Amino acid sequence: MTQASDLAGTARRIIDANRYLTLATADADGRPWATPVWFAPDGYTTFVWASRPDARHSRNIAGRPNVGIVIFDSTVPVGGAQAVYVEALAEQVPAADLEPAMATYSHRSESDGASPWRVA
Repeated sequence: MTQASDLAGTARRIIDANRYLTLATADADGRPWATPVWFAPDGYTTFVWASRPDARHSRNIAGRPNVGIVIFDSTVPVGGAQAVYVEALAEQVPAADLEPAMATYSHRSESDGASPWRVA
């Protein structure tokens, strides 16, 4: 196994095992904001979360779509943490893609014992 495939496997395990990611955004003036969001992965390159359009991070994304993401398990002992770090572009899900995105989100919600989500 190569180091790259080992790292990819570690990243997949971290994404699969965790339910929250830390989303880092910045407003138009560059003021940073970080917030935890419950997420559902769509594969290992797309992350779906639900937020109010007036939430600070949503407003920041609307004006500046570049984001940072960190997914990690905060319950491990000191020195044992591993994390996935991502630089990405975030956007509101386009109307044409809303049903499949909501299905991904709802599937994870239901698999965790929570209520299903529907497009309203």
